[in-house]
Amino acid sequence: MNLSGMPQADLQSVNVIIEASGYYPALSTAHFIEHYAIAQEYASKSDVLLEKLLYAQAEINQELANTQLTNGQTLSAAQALFYKRAVYSKAKASLLVSKLGSTHRDSATAQSQAAIDNHEHWLRESINAMRQLQGLSPNLTVELL
Repeated sequence: MNLSGMPQADLQSVNVIIEASGYYPALSTAHFIEHYAIAQEYASKSDVLLEKLLYAQAEINQELANTQLTNGQTLSAAQALFYKRAVYSKAKASLLVSKLGSTHRDSATAQSQAAIDNHEHWLRESINAMRQLQGLSPNLTVELL
């Protein structure tokens, strides 16, 4: 069972690993499903989850492109945790927006408002994780204007 009370998909059958890039850690669709309460209609579609994760990963990596998080080494355990949180949260927000288009008209208004609120929550979670990750950089400097 997941947090919505629905039976959970077989995590091993839908698990796809996005390999580590050497710098950033690997990501997993099974971890995403299990820890971010992914709705059943998406949990069984590993291709949709993979697409959302790859898109979120690309966005986060682009945002981090100008931030030197380490001195050429892999991320620390804390940095990896915040990186994963940023990617998974952004992907979760993207899934919630995708769900808006698949709701029935009679309940669309209430569901869309709840989904928008949840979308904004998960975007804030992603941004907060990015800030925490950048705050752990050993090269953090302050610039006076």
